Amino acid sequence: MTREGSKDAATQSAVETAYRRIRHMILTGEMRSGDKLLENQLATTIGVSRTPIREALNRLNAEGLVVLERYRRGIVADFSLEDAIEIFRLRAILEGHAAGRAATRISDTHLDRLQDLERVMEKQFEELGWNEHLEGFDKLNAEFHAVIASAAESPRLEKILASSLELPASIFNRYSEPVEMRTRRTHAQHREILSALKARNPEWAQAAMNAHLFSLLPTASGSLEHEAGNVG
Repeated sequence: MTREGSKDAATQSAVETAYRRIRHMILTGEMRSGDKLLENQLATTIGVSRTPIREALNRLNAEGLVVLERYRRGIVADFSLEDAIEIFRLRAILEGHAAGRAATRISDTHLDRLQDLERVMEKQFEELGWNEHLEGFDKLNAEFHAVIASAAESPRLEKILASSLELPASIFNRYSEPVEMRTRRTHAQHREILSALKARNPEWAQAAMNAHLFSLLPTASGSLEHEAGNVG
């Protein structure tokens, strides 16, 4: 590798480190909605220069987790109850349709991958607990839903869903319902979706996906301020 190539690789590694660390702090509640994201402070905390911090904030801005204000100053995005309800309703409708299409088109390879993903998510939850497995869950869960979207064999639908899946569901999951109960229900719902796909039953698959995502809708009686958890 050339000197320039080595430098580029090191820069990208620093960006990835900064991105993952800041994202983790937001998702776990260490940094909350409205908190300022000061480049100098973050660079010192994470142990990188300001340039990787700036690039990481750009990525998080694209995901909707960070808002870049004037002069590129960043703050943690604020998500209202209305934001959460709208996103989950849209996801339920679109992903339900995708699951129904996928049921008659999905390959054995896709089914095996979905089963592996769910097995790993449940294993991490049991071993680490909801808080420690949160970041890993978001990535695996997004892939679980993305595999189903891909299996639907509709490039246009897959593209639409890809943008909605960029925003991890866990950012909204602050409810009065106990975290463990909600997370276990999520895994049971994932297994039902998988069973419907294995049965090649489009109506069941669509209904299971609809029920899964509609069950995550926060209500006025739920709290968006106190308890964080992971589902989706």
